[in-house]
Amino acid sequence: MLLFNSHAATLKGGVSEEYIPYGFYGSWAVISKLKNATNLNLFNYESRDIWVLSGYSNVLILENLQSGAHSEIIVREKSLDNKTLKFERQKTSNNQEGKVVYKETVKFDLSNNSFFGSDDFIVEFYNKEDKFLKKETAHYSVSGTKLSGQNSSS
Repeated sequence: MLLFNSHAATLKGGVSEEYIPYGFYGSWAVISKLKNATNLNLFNYESRDIWVLSGYSNVLILENLQSGAHSEIIVREKSLDNKTLKFERQKTSNNQEGKVVYKETVKFDLSNNSFFGSDDFIVEFYNKEDKFLKKETAHYSVSGTKLSGQNSSS
């Protein structure tokens, strides 16, 4: 058995992965209001929901307690100011006529125990041969009031 005597300094370090500001974690009363849309029959005018936001690393977990919906969203853009949350998500649904692609882009800005922002939707319709048919869009303003969870300064 060989033993070497080393006089090297121990290095310690860490990487901060602030994809999701901690102030967003908790439960929220959220109101979304439609500001404009290409097809008013396709989109809800207003919704009022209770969201629970949690997560780890760059994964945001969004649960809607009223509808039972659960989403795990990969957040690709780090928060530079620890107050902004941006993410995109996409879902494809197949039906008898072809497919529908739902795209969503969200940006929220945290201010103490509230957030404000926007939610933009694009819905693309394709036929069975995967030929693009049409696109519908909507823009929502979104606001949230914290019900429970960490303060934005945590």
